[in-house]
Amino acid sequence: MITLTQKYELLTKLPLLQGLSGKELAHIESVIGMEINEVPSMRKPLICQNDPCTHLIFLTTGKMMRQYESDDGLYTTKSVVQAPALLEPHNLYGLDCKFRCSYTPLQDVTFITVKKRDVMQHLMKSDIFRINYFNMLSSIIQKKEDLLQPLRHHTVKQKILQFLRREFAEQDGQVEIYIKMTVLADYINETRLNTSRALNELEDAKIVELKRSLIVVPDMGRLRVES
Repeated sequence: MITLTQKYELLTKLPLLQGLSGKELAHIESVIGMEINEVPSMRKPLICQNDPCTHLIFLTTGKMMRQYESDDGLYTTKSVVQAPALLEPHNLYGLDCKFRCSYTPLQDVTFITVKKRDVMQHLMKSDIFRINYFNMLSSIIQKKEDLLQPLRHHTVKQKILQFLRREFAEQDGQVEIYIKMTVLADYINETRLNTSRALNELEDAKIVELKRSLIVVPDMGRLRVES
C-alpha cells in the first residue's frame, strides 16, 4: 500500500503536475481523489483505438504497448509507452475526442484517471497546471506543423524518413511499422523498386531493420537527428 508521502512524490513527477506545491497537490487530491489504479498485464487492449477520450490518463508505473491501425487498414504501427506518461492529452478536447491508438499493458501498470469535468473545474484553476498543459499542446502542434512541410524535390530516402517521422512524431526508442513494400511505395508516390533500394540503404546505415512486411526503427530519436 502506497503511503501519502510516496503518493505526493509520485504526483510531482507526473507530466502536467510538475511544479505544483505540496499544498496544491494536497488540495487537488482531497477534491478529486487522484486514486492510483492497478492493472495486470493483459493480452487485449485496456484502451481501444477510437474509444471516447473522456478522462486525462496518467500512466504512473509500468509499460504499455501503443498500437495504431491506419484508417485504410493497410499498415499498423507499434511502440512502447514508458511511465511516467500521459495518454493522448490533446484528444481530451476538440472536434473528435477519441483515442487515436490502442493501449495494452505489457506488465503490471498503475495509472491515475481524472474526469474531463474535474480537469476543467479543479486542475485548470492552477496556473502551473494550465501553463504545463498549454506548453504540451503547443509542442504537439508545432511538431505536427513541421511534419506538414511539402516534400517536393526530396529523395526517396527523405520521403521514407518523413513518413516515419510523421507516424512516430511523439515516440522515442524502438518502433515498428507493419507495411508491405508496395503500400509504402504508394504512400510516398514512388516505385516499388526505388522504395526497396532506399530502404536497403537505410538498413545499411543501421537506421532501420527490414523484415517481411515489417520495418523496425531501433532508435527513433537517432532517426530524427540523422535525417
